[in-house]
Amino acid sequence: MRDPDPTSSDLLSQWDAVPKSPEYWPGLGNEHSDGYEIDRAGVRAASLGLVKLGASAGNDKYFARYPDHFYLSLNWHLPGRIGELLYYAGGAFSAFCADLYAETAMAGLLIEHCAQRYDLVEEPLLGDIARSRFEERIAAMLPGDSPRSRLFTTPSEDYPRSSLSLRLSEEVDYGVGHMTAEKAKEDFSPDKRFHDDSPHYRQATDALIELVRALQGRAQDLRDSPWRGGAADNAQTALRQIYGNATALAVVAGGLAAATSRYAELLDWCRHNFDREADPDRSGRREFWDFGGTPDSRTRAFLEEPNREFMTLYEGMPKRIAQDLPGLLITDQTLVESRTRIDELRPDLDERLMNDHRTEEDLWAPRKQEQERLLKYEEAEKRFG
Repeated sequence: MRDPDPTSSDLLSQWDAVPKSPEYWPGLGNEHSDGYEIDRAGVRAASLGLVKLGASAGNDKYFARYPDHFYLSLNWHLPGRIGELLYYAGGAFSAFCADLYAETAMAGLLIEHCAQRYDLVEEPLLGDIARSRFEERIAAMLPGDSPRSRLFTTPSEDYPRSSLSLRLSEEVDYGVGHMTAEKAKEDFSPDKRFHDDSPHYRQATDALIELVRALQGRAQDLRDSPWRGGAADNAQTALRQIYGNATALAVVAGGLAAATSRYAELLDWCRHNFDREADPDRSGRREFWDFGGTPDSRTRAFLEEPNREFMTLYEGMPKRIAQDLPGLLITDQTLVESRTRIDELRPDLDERLMNDHRTEEDLWAPRKQEQERLLKYEEAEKRFG
């Protein structure tokens, strides 16, 4: 009897929020064979599937979007800082998702191009398609009208490798001792509303899990086409790395969905119960006769329990969002930036520190590595551009 497929929860529990390539991947490792073999029709069908996966990013529901009033400037330290983290996480998540889907589509385009060129069948280099022709190539592969999507505004400034820490600063006191009744009334005023974007994150989680399953399926199709050789190995290695990014973003999306939902729930509870339980406007001599405390002391007592709940929320949040993609979206601008960066990597050989025991060759190594990388891109442009 066939074992049931793992559920979405099962899969998320197996993955990490940091991009990691899986140990097993179709067509690599023990499944690799020397020489080359290719069924062009089968390879083209698999590559078309990858382009379709990438083009699905045209549906905006896959991306977290925030209106202008999302960002809350709170006097209350802990939820204020957590809100900032969620805000920046939303921007990074949206950009990384767009990069991921675009990278998937580009992988499909490059694989299809390899399958049609006899001189590239064995070449272990996926290459480059000019950014200006990206949309044109996708439209040529997809029947009907190619959807306008965020693919065509990528890559982001952080592509292909970047990360954002989602950790609180250790230099801030996240207790409630700084809070007063006036500060709390300002925080809980009707004009300060948190936008709960957890539905978008849940949709993104489902979409990313679907992408993960499809990526492995297309890789299996390429192996079974069959397609073997240097170019096939390079393509499968790129797909494996893209897969690792998709699993990481799926985990992050699930964590951010839970965090934003709980964040909105806690703030709403505080807003609805503050006046009744903290009685912030009560004043006068009765404060001391009935041992009712002061508006400020009652405010701090009211905030202590939700403050602990916010800390529990933070502890369960993802602590980093990252992308580590193969870098298939090489553009003319990418090459210009690479050349500029190489020019800036000249070590100052006359001002080395006395305790710097590196050789001159060691000091020039970063520049040499970047030059080799640039040469690879330039060669790719000649072959694929």
